[in-house]
Amino acid sequence: MILIVDDDARIRDAAAGALSALGHCVISACDGQEALDICTRQPDIKLIITDVIMPRLKGPDFVARLRATRPDMRVIYISGDIGDTPRAALGDDPLLTKPFTTASLAQLVGKALAR
Repeated sequence: MILIVDDDARIRDAAAGALSALGHCVISACDGQEALDICTRQPDIKLIITDVIMPRLKGPDFVARLRATRPDMRVIYISGDIGDTPRAALGDDPLLTKPFTTASLAQLVGKALAR
């Protein structure tokens, strides 16, 4: 199961549709706080695809909180602009720049799930 987290419904829907068409089970959240809530109820999540800049809880903060209980969670960040967030805050997780293609998303998802 893949969780897509983005405050832009168009991005969430496009990414979810593309990954669903490739055979993945996908759920979505509108921000990091909602994503944390979902993760506590969904132990089957194998990959998080999250925006960096969001209201209520930014992507890196969400990931840090999640990894306190699920340290091996695979993460892909997506963002058009990471704002004042230092790149180091994303750790070793890949960053896919918006706008992105279905092919580039699929490639990163394949790599992340193969680890």
